[in-house]
Amino acid sequence: KVHVDHVSAVLDIDYAPTGKEFVSASFDKSIRIFPVQSGHSRDVYHTKRMQHVTCVRWSADNKYVLCDSDEMNIRIWKANASEKLGVVTPRERAAQNYNQKLKEKFQHHP
Repeated sequence: KVHVDHVSAVLDIDYAPTGKEFVSASFDKSIRIFPVQSGHSRDVYHTKRMQHVTCVRWSADNKYVLCDSDEMNIRIWKANASEKLGVVTPRERAAQNYNQKLKEKFQHHP
């Protein structure tokens, strides 16, 4: 399977602890999260100050992605950008679960 979306060379990849996704670091100053079964990224992370990303790692708890870039900074990103950090109320958790089920149910629709 060919995974596309980066516009420059990919310098590093790391698989999620689940094995269902991987994260890639690129010379195009971005990191992208790809589902293994899909050819396109589900999330892209970048900032104006971030330079060429040289190294990327997925945390063991599957919640964060860490990256290193040429300007010698280490950045920590949420693996699921929409996921709230901190205390989640039961109502919020139910809404998140419902939204995730809808995404999975309709993932094959355009």
